[in-house]
Amino acid sequence: MVTRIFLCNEQTEPEIRDFIREAIADITEGEQYIVTWNCGNIQTLKVGDRAYFKRIGSASQGYFASGTVVPADREYQLKQKSARYRELSEAYDIDSQLNNFRVWVAWDACVSFDKPLRTDYLRQLPSFQGMPLEPQSDAGVFREEYVQMLDREWERHTQKALREGTGISLVEVYYRWGLEDTQQGFPQDALESFRQALKLNPNFIKAYLGLGDAHVSLREYGKAVGDYGKAISMRPDKARLAYYKRGEINLLLGQYQQAMADFQAVIAIDPNYVDAHFALGNCYFKLKSYEQSIACYSRVLELSPNRDAAVYRRGRSHYILKEYQEAIRDFSHAIDLQPSNVEAYYYRGLAYSHPSIADETLAGDDLRKAIILYQTQGKPDKAKKAKEFLATLAIDSLPKTTPKSSYVLSGSEAITTDRTSDRTVKPVITSEPEAIATPLAMSAESPVPYSAQIADQDEETSKLIIETATISNESAISEAEAAISDLTEAIEKIVEVEKIVEVEKIVEVEKLVEKIVEVEKIVEVEKIVEVEKLVEVERVVDRMVERVVEKPIPFSIEDPSTSEKLAMISVMAQYMRDGWMVRSVDKSQVGYDLECSRDQENEAVVIKSLTSDRESFAISAIEIENARTNKDFVLWVVSGSAENPELRCLRGRELFEQFDLDPLAFAARVRQSTVQLEFAPVALEMPQFE
Repeated sequence: MVTRIFLCNEQTEPEIRDFIREAIADITEGEQYIVTWNCGNIQTLKVGDRAYFKRIGSASQGYFASGTVVPADREYQLKQKSARYRELSEAYDIDSQLNNFRVWVAWDACVSFDKPLRTDYLRQLPSFQGMPLEPQSDAGVFREEYVQMLDREWERHTQKALREGTGISLVEVYYRWGLEDTQQGFPQDALESFRQALKLNPNFIKAYLGLGDAHVSLREYGKAVGDYGKAISMRPDKARLAYYKRGEINLLLGQYQQAMADFQAVIAIDPNYVDAHFALGNCYFKLKSYEQSIACYSRVLELSPNRDAAVYRRGRSHYILKEYQEAIRDFSHAIDLQPSNVEAYYYRGLAYSHPSIADETLAGDDLRKAIILYQTQGKPDKAKKAKEFLATLAIDSLPKTTPKSSYVLSGSEAITTDRTSDRTVKPVITSEPEAIATPLAMSAESPVPYSAQIADQDEETSKLIIETATISNESAISEAEAAISDLTEAIEKIVEVEKIVEVEKIVEVEKLVEKIVEVEKIVEVEKIVEVEKLVEVERVVDRMVERVVEKPIPFSIEDPSTSEKLAMISVMAQYMRDGWMVRSVDKSQVGYDLECSRDQENEAVVIKSLTSDRESFAISAIEIENARTNKDFVLWVVSGSAENPELRCLRGRELFEQFDLDPLAFAARVRQSTVQLEFAPVALEMPQFE
């Protein structure tokens, strides 16, 4: 394939401007724009040749369109007219003058005639030094060694023109269609769009990334690795995203060495790529190289101090290395950053209970909190596991549960709690010397030895349970007798805590939703709110916000649905305080969440939330289109916790300037049998705002 340069002087400017307008309309619809072009007496053009169109003359010299030489319709082909022209390709048109030929070219990109890719700009680039940029004929050949550099600069120029609304590229149209199909759950359609883009531009790296993402959506991980590999091979010095995506797949598939190599390549390109450092730490953790994982997580925290997942993972590494003081420090910091991090409570409780620290009071507090959070988050198996470990400590037991094993005391009474009625069961008295031999020796529910039951738990937890279970009989008896006197009172307190948690979770959410509905009805029915009513609405909103701030509901706000709803509450409160009329709309129909009006002002509001462990959010195609075309478009990005949300307002094209719009890759669900990399979000039932 030869790349040709077609020249256009200022005499044909009016006609060219018409061509550009028509081309923009056709390319937007996913169609190439066919033009016929004079090529002088050049007779060597072939179907498939690449073509660039260059404006020459007194001002703004540069490239304004690109395309491919295509066959003319058979009835217009010059070679069909006479045997004299049988050597010419099918591209030559029948309408020609003596020694003045013209060919058919399909445009796939064009920009404003007044804003071409300027020749004088290219001359300033080091890669274009010495390049002959002035063809000597109407269809001059562009030297092959320079083609890739020209393609790259042309791609950048058309992308900029597309953002400014002064140009169009069919490659970008197909690429964006592919992104939309991937985001909306149509990966097969996305594959076709990305392949169409690559037919037009085989060097279009982003299309290979899109292909990889679509294959990931289809769980065709081998093909995805191949797609990312092609992107890497084209620009290995710039392919940090391709390396990172391939590393994620290798990590998912358990190919840790390959994943490490990919993440290290990312860091070599960009030493400050936070996600790559975090993922590399996870690889080391999986390979049990805990010193290296600590170093990676520490680097993450240097770059992003509030990355609570990195703090927690570093704490886990310290814990496995039996560096319990350091582990407690990290778990405490993780809880400060994310109070609903149940795993941090659980492992901090284990660390406190270790014989080298032996602070059973703090261990018990953490384990109780972990149990409540596990139950709230719908993880009964983990809650049961924490209860069983808590039962091995010489501290108060929990209500509504029978310990996995009971102390059997000689000459004393062992007290258990009825599982269904919370009443104290009649003490069991035994004088058999065998009963004293091993406290917690057998399970109350199974004849299997306790040590065998815990064999499938986490390695660290198992060791601690075994160590605790081997406490001397004398110590166990004295601790159990001391605990008996306060057992009833402790049970009552914990029952009360659990009831408060359950009732508060239901009552507070219901009140919150009822007040939001009440405010929406006032705004919808009355339309015009007097000053007195505005004051009352503001008081209602203040009470709602205060209720969230002063009495936070004991569940995770990191659940995406809950986070979105709390974000909407914050934004609605902001508008109503400023005197706006607020109406919730059907997002799927109009592409935004709220319609807000005040005097002659109107705003179409989209609300997104950023959770603490993720620095991205999903955005649909219709929302992107609104950002580009709707002058009333406003995007609110809400980050932080419910106690102290941070609101940031973006208008129109600021979205494209401040955010990278990448396709969503895949969702990974941690298997129950593996060590969790992240804590799970709490599920919250809340009605949709309609």
